[in-house]
Amino acid sequence: MTSRKVFACSLTASVLALAAIGTAWARQTQPPAPPTPPPRPVLIQPTAAQQRFRQAVQQSQVRDQLRKSEVEHQLRQEAIERTRRPALNRPASSSSTANDAQVDKAEQALDQLYRAQQRDRVQRYSDALLPQPVPQVSEGSVPARSSSSGGR
Repeated sequence: MTSRKVFACSLTASVLALAAIGTAWARQTQPPAPPTPPPRPVLIQPTAAQQRFRQAVQQSQVRDQLRKSEVEHQLRQEAIERTRRPALNRPASSSSTANDAQVDKAEQALDQLYRAQQRDRVQRYSDALLPQPVPQVSEGSVPARSSSSGGR
């Protein structure tokens, strides 16, 4: 090899070594980078179809609860009637009269409870009929993008 080639190789090696040392020194002297702020939450607005679906599900759930409550009420009424029937076959006594009064009070309490539950369910049903408010997006926010992965 010629002296020029040797000189060029040694110069190149020296420059690379100095560059590596300089880079390592620069990394040590730099202050740590500030932590990146957490990403802003993205508000995803439900589509009209999603709102209609959610509303239909709520209505269906409330209707099912109403039906179930009606059936339970009918079963309770039948049970109360069955407890009264044997009393009709027995001779009149003070214990049967006291029992009938207790049964009447219990029946009135159950009826009041049933009516209150039904009013609550009807109110929830009518609330489910109302359209759900859509949160407004401020002008500075980024529009939501749909994700094909279906999760995070």
